[in-house]
Amino acid sequence: MQEFYGDLLIGGMRLAQVRGELEEEQPQPNSREWLLAGRLHLSPEQMDLIEIDRPYRLQLDDGRAGQVVVSRIARPRDDELLVAFQPKRAAVVAPPLPR
Repeated sequence: MQEFYGDLLIGGMRLAQVRGELEEEQPQPNSREWLLAGRLHLSPEQMDLIEIDRPYRLQLDDGRAGQVVVSRIARPRDDELLVAFQPKRAAVVAPPLPR
């Protein structure tokens, strides 16, 4: 896993300088976006802003960024939460049904 620092954007709010580890990272063709998966280390106070299955924007200090969705939250210690995230996948639009 690769350690990172960055900002987690939540609507009009920002969790600045969050720390985490990337498990997967993949650039998107013809785009500045990245598919990012890994986990964040958050304080209990920051947890009030996090919801499972909600999309967020993760901007890493090195310039990479991507839309992520929180998939799991664990509390290994009283002073820290581990927040797993996956890339937000584009919605697949089904073709119309024949009449």
